[in-house]
Parts: sequence; C-alpha cells; structure tokens
Amino acid sequence: MRRKLIKYFFLTLIVLTVFPIAGCWDTNESERMVYAQGLGVDYKHGHYTVYLQVINLSLMAKSESSGSGGAQVNVEVGHASSKSFDKAVFNLYKSAQRRIFWGHLSYVVFTEDALKHVGVKATIDMLDRYRETRYRIWMYATKEPLSKVFVTTPILDMSTALSRLSDPKATFHQSSFIRPIDMRELLIALDEPGHEVIMPFISISEKAWVTDKGGHDAIKIDGIAVTTADALKGDITNDYAIGFRWMSKDFVRDGIEVKSKEGSKVNLVIEKLKVKVRPVVKNSNIHFNVQIKAKAVVLVLVEKVNLARLATETEKEIKRQVMETYTKGLSIDADVYRLSEALYRRNVKAWKQAEHNGKIPLTKDSIKLDIKVKLVNGAKQRGEPTIE
Repeated sequence: MRRKLIKYFFLTLIVLTVFPIAGCWDTNESERMVYAQGLGVDYKHGHYTVYLQVINLSLMAKSESSGSGGAQVNVEVGHASSKSFDKAVFNLYKSAQRRIFWGHLSYVVFTEDALKHVGVKATIDMLDRYRETRYRIWMYATKEPLSKVFVTTPILDMSTALSRLSDPKATFHQSSFIRPIDMRELLIALDEPGHEVIMPFISISEKAWVTDKGGHDAIKIDGIAVTTADALKGDITNDYAIGFRWMSKDFVRDGIEVKSKEGSKVNLVIEKLKVKVRPVVKNSNIHFNVQIKAKAVVLVLVEKVNLARLATETEKEIKRQVMETYTKGLSIDADVYRLSEALYRRNVKAWKQAEHNGKIPLTKDSIKLDIKVKLVNGAKQRGEPTIE
C-alpha cells in the first residue's frame, strides 16, 4: 500500500511538472523576432506607402567583453505600397524575414502628401486597435523623403532608440522649442474643440554635424504642422514658429536673443514660464487675455546694459514672436494656441453660440498679451560683463 502511494505521488509530480512546460510551446522567442521602431506613412497617386524602421537591439546593450565583429548595420528600413493602409502593412509582411513585434513602436512620421490627401485617420485607427501598440507613440510630419528620414541615425552610433524622434523629451528639456505630441494627445486634440492637432514638423540637417569620417545628417525640428483628422491645414516653420514655445505650459527652458537699448545683442535663457489664458465675453465680442510670466538668466553679456530696460525689451520680443506665430496660424485658418478649447472649458454657453465646426472665429485682435519677465541673475550672479 505504501509503495502504491509513493508511485502515485511521483506520477502526480511528473504530470504537474509537464503542464508548465507545455504552456511555453507557443511563445515567440525574443531573439527570433524583429522590433519595429519607427513607422512612416506616405501617399501618392492613390496609394499608401508604409516605411518600417526596425531597431538593432545589439546597439542597446554593448558589452566590454564582446568584439565588434566588423561593420554593424545601425538601421534597416522596409517599405511596401497598396491602395489602403492596412493592405500596405500586410504587403510589407510578405518580405519580412521574421515576425515583426510592434510593442516597441516609438514614433510615426507622416509626409505632407499623406496629411493633405488622407489625413491621420486610417493610420491612427489601426494603431489604436492593434493589441501590441501603445499610446506613447510620438507623432511627426515632414516634407523630406521618408526613405532618407528613416536611415538618418543618431550621432556616435547610438541606438535608434535614443534618436531625436524616439526620445524627444531628452532634448526638449534643454531647448523647449516645439513640444512633442504622442498618439494619446493627438486623439484628445482631435476630439476637443477646435478639432485640430499640432505636431512637430521635422527636416534633415545636412551640415550641422560632421565626424572624422565625413558629414553626418541629423534630424531637426523646423516648426509645426497643423492638421485635422482628414487633411493638413498647413505648416509653420523657422522664425514664424518660434512664438509657439512661449504659449506652451510644458515649457522648460529656451534661449532668446534681445537687442538692448545700448545697441548690443544680449542672449538670455528663459525659465519657469507660466501661461494663463482667460476668455472674456462681452455680448457677441470674444477675446482672450493671455498672461505670460517668466524668469530670465543672462547667458552672454559683453557690454554693460541697463537690466531693467533689458527686461522690458525681452517682454517686447516675446510679444512679437507670439503674435507672429499667431497671425501666421490665422493665415492657414489654424487656432495654433487652442483658444477655442480655452473658451469651451471656461464658458461653454458662449462657445456654443460662437462656434462653427468646433472653432470660434478669430482675428488678430482676439488676443491681448500681458508679458512679465523678471531678470533673476547673470548665471553666476553676475550682472556685468566677465571681461571689461
């Protein structure tokens, strides 16, 4: 009897051991898959063309004990076309050598043609439904050929996971030019008044960086693209876009050059920016009081200047930049500072009376600016030039 019990015990133990092993038979081993890093969407002549950048995981974990083994491929890009977005993706699968895992997809780049003709609807709908993708996928627009954008790698042979497109907040905290936007924020912006989304507009800089082996192309942020779910409204780039940063509540720091009354140019760093937008409704007239408060640090000072007057000149320059970006937005029928949403949040009754397709009519006089800049110090507490 005792021998039988021991026999049954070992038999049960063997069966219980087999079950966990059987549960792993249908798993996908990580080293046998390729990992999507970036997705590009183009549209020409009635056809979608999708570009897929896959990440080289070996660049993520370099070991001192491992040899280089010769030249290493930093990035690989595949592409395929079809009349629909999902069909183009499945056509790409036909040439894929291994299963593509989408869980690490970091960013999507839309060409200007894609935004103009088909918008973001089909792409976002598919990404939102697919089980592997996340909402933290960064969104960009560009005029550049995607075949060139996706082979532009970070400096010093870093992994593409550390590129400007994959990890935009790393540079935004140092220079807060254009705030990055992810898929979650895009969906919210399109759902809320005035049903427009503002995404960073990128280009390729061919001369900004060089290496000991020659030139090195780099991705740079040029400005913003304003689009609805269906079509692109337009882009605002270069100097026309620099006022956008002063209206961002996520602003961290950025530089500004101001010409002082004494005639010299002074470089400052703006920090601790606070923005308040208050809608004012009088009968059928609607305008917005915008208050911007910031602290400034003198970055470069080569001549003595009156610091009080310098603060005033800085306020004037910020005001000029904010208005220039705002009026450029009006020229493409875009509410770049989302004033319609500000009214919707504060006074929905007035918004309902004034809105048309989720937006309220705006003019150059719809915005009233009150800007206060406080000069904190000259970096190391110096308010005078280092060298006289």
